[in-house]
Amino acid sequence: MHLKITQNGMQSLLVDEGRKGHQHQGYCQSGAMDEEAYWWANFLVANPHGTPCIEVVGELALICALHGTIAATGRDAVLYINQQQKTPYTSYRVKEGDEISLRSETLGSRTYLAVAGLWQVPRHLGSACTVTREHIGGLHNNGKPLQIGDGLEITVNNDTSRVFRSRSLPEKYWPSYDLTEPLRVVEGYQSDSFSGVAKQVFFTSDYKVTSDISRMGYRLSGTPVQSTQDSMYSEGIHLGAIQIPKDGQPIVMMKDRQTLGGYPKIGSVTPNDLTKLAQAVPGECVSFVREHSDNARARFLLQWQKRLRLSGDIQ
Repeated sequence: MHLKITQNGMQSLLVDEGRKGHQHQGYCQSGAMDEEAYWWANFLVANPHGTPCIEVVGELALICALHGTIAATGRDAVLYINQQQKTPYTSYRVKEGDEISLRSETLGSRTYLAVAGLWQVPRHLGSACTVTREHIGGLHNNGKPLQIGDGLEITVNNDTSRVFRSRSLPEKYWPSYDLTEPLRVVEGYQSDSFSGVAKQVFFTSDYKVTSDISRMGYRLSGTPVQSTQDSMYSEGIHLGAIQIPKDGQPIVMMKDRQTLGGYPKIGSVTPNDLTKLAQAVPGECVSFVREHSDNARARFLLQWQKRLRLSGDIQ
């Protein structure tokens, strides 16, 4: 299947599971910012886990050159096929000449477009993920986002493509991006360098998502939090780590974060809740609550169990 990009939005990137196991070499983890939406997009078109898809900020438009199967997911995803609106979290058959457009109703949030088949895109260290600051990944392995006029080649299994059965995730099971509930945080790193008062401030305050956000990190604005640690050696940075620089404004580290950092870290946002933050836009507010690491791990495993149970019911 061939897809031609006719509109690339604010940013459209090839993403997959990321470059796991290479942070010690200086490569960031990367991967889909919203892992839940990414997983469902590929499942709905019957792709193996780890298959690339397109992560979209803004509006993406494409034209199909061959028959294929697509699905769109993400926060408030709006999908059109030939100017007819379709329901997200559902797979659809498309044919040569069909026009596809995808955006989010919440400007700045991310949507995902999955296409069934084997994506003919280059891999660097086992991943097709686009990392602009490292100049790797993407359609030409140069770190550039998708551009108008770019073409994507996806090999379709002719035997399975003749028989199409739509998959659909019921709306009540779509991922929730509600930010009224606090994001859960596992304390760690330099937690002891924050006084009881500083922690109380952090866990009882609301923080606004600023315009200074990217796949690397989300800067928040609110009541400053101070650490007693004046200096420290740089160390590895975990996904979701909450750095507190000298100005006291938290920075939550995301998928394209640097591998090392020297700011004190009060803890890490749990993986289950990090997808909510990844879909937040400037002006929205978040708050935080403590969670024990055992409970965070149990919630993570339960989410996977629920995902597998639902996918089994949809098969």
